[in-house]
Parts: sequence; C-alpha cells; structure tokens
Amino acid sequence: MLQIQQVSSNALQSQTLILPDGSEIALTVYFSPIQFGWFINSLVYGSLTIKGLRITNSPNMLHQWQNLIPFGLACFSVNNREPSQQNDFLSGASSLFILTQAEVLEYAAYLAGGSV
Repeated sequence: MLQIQQVSSNALQSQTLILPDGSEIALTVYFSPIQFGWFINSLVYGSLTIKGLRITNSPNMLHQWQNLIPFGLACFSVNNREPSQQNDFLSGASSLFILTQAEVLEYAAYLAGGSV
C-alpha cells in the first residue's frame, strides 16, 4: 500500500498520483459539510472516469472496477469513524492508500473465501 499523503484540509483539491508502473491517476476530492463527508469528484485513469463516490472506510473502495484498473483505493480511520471532518486526512484521523495490483488480487481472493 502506498499512502496518499498530499490530502490537505482544503475543501476541493486535485492531484496527479503516479503508480509504480509510471501510469497516472488524476484525482479530485472534495469535502461536503452538508453531508459530513469526503467525496471523489473525479478519478481518471486512462479512459475510465469515476465520479461522485463517497470516501468511506474500506479495504478497497474501487473493488467493483477491479477488472478495469490495476490498483485499488483504501481508506482507514482511527476508531473506525468514517472521514466526516474537513481536517480528517490532515490530522491523521483518516488515511488514504493506493493498493497495488497484487493487493487488489489478494483482497478479491479473500472475498471469494480464500485466505490472505
């Protein structure tokens, strides 16, 4: 897992993430105070664009796209509280991680009843 450390407390932010194979992910996230949560405004990888996905505690929020992308996106938070505050990523209460393709496959095998 590769931690995404650039997430600040800005309500809207965009960044380009470089995967180990050199390919790029364009990620824009935003905080909605009305919904008390962080959302993926857009995640662009090649020809795939994902929009409007709420960031929640998950070992792989992108599991449903595992056959289209060679990575995953995980979020873990202190005390299992969802990232609901604007400063959660800056304070360390929540963390985002890019999963490698091997980690995505391990998680899929675990869900299918295999062992990790």
